[in-house]
Amino acid sequence: TFIVLVCTKSDTEGSDNKECLRWLEEQPSRSVVFLCFGSRGSFSVSQLKEIAKGLEKSGKRFLWVVKRPLEEEGAKHDEDATKRGDQFDLNPVLPDGFLERTKDRGMVVKAWAPQVEVLSRESVGGFVSHCGWNSVLEGVVAGVPMVAWPLYAEQHVNREVMVGEMKVAVGVNQRVEDGFVSAEEVEKRVREVMETKEIRERSFKLKQMAMAAVAQFGSSTTALANLLHSWISF
Repeated sequence: TFIVLVCTKSDTEGSDNKECLRWLEEQPSRSVVFLCFGSRGSFSVSQLKEIAKGLEKSGKRFLWVVKRPLEEEGAKHDEDATKRGDQFDLNPVLPDGFLERTKDRGMVVKAWAPQVEVLSRESVGGFVSHCGWNSVLEGVVAGVPMVAWPLYAEQHVNREVMVGEMKVAVGVNQRVEDGFVSAEEVEKRVREVMETKEIRERSFKLKQMAMAAVAQFGSSTTALANLLHSWISF
C-alpha cells in the first residue's frame, strides 16, 4: 500500500519569484538541478561558497534558492529566517565572479521559490533537498531524483529512508563535527543524481505509484475515506 498526503505552503507567497519558472521553461528537458533547503534552512557564508564552487565545477544547469546566511559554521535551524526576509546582497556571500560566470546556465533566487511548481517543470532533473518530509513527498510525486542533505532533527532519519529504502536519492557526505560539505562532494553528488539512469528510473516508478495512490480508488484516497467514515460512525 502506498499512501501519500502532501501539504504545501501557498504559492502566493513570493509571487515575484515566478521569474524562475519562466527561466525553467527555456531550459532543456531534465537538465536543471534544483537546490532548496526549506523555509528555515540557512548556511554559513563559507558553506554557500562551497556549494557555489561545486555547482560551477559540475557543469550542470541549476536553480538555487539562497537564504540569508548565518554567521556561524554549518547548517542550522534558523528560527528568524522568515522574519529577516530576502533583503541581502548575494555578491559578498558567493565566490567572486560566480554569478557572472554561470549566468548562462544558472539562476540564483533569494529566500524563496514556488517549490511544487518548480519540481513539476520538465526541465528539472534533480533536487538537492534538506530532507524535510513535505519536500521528500513533493520530490517523489514529481518523479525527480534527489540529493539528500539533512540539516537538523528528523531529516537525518528521512535521509536513510530516501537513500536506503526508497532508493530515490543519493546522500552527501558531511563533516561529522558540523555537517560541512565540500565543493568536491557537491560536484560529485550533483553529477551522480543527474547522470545515473537507475535512480531516475526508480524515481519515475515511485511517481507512478504516488499518482495511483491518490487516484479515485487509490490507497491514499481509500484510506482517507475510511478514516472519515470511521469518524462519522463513531
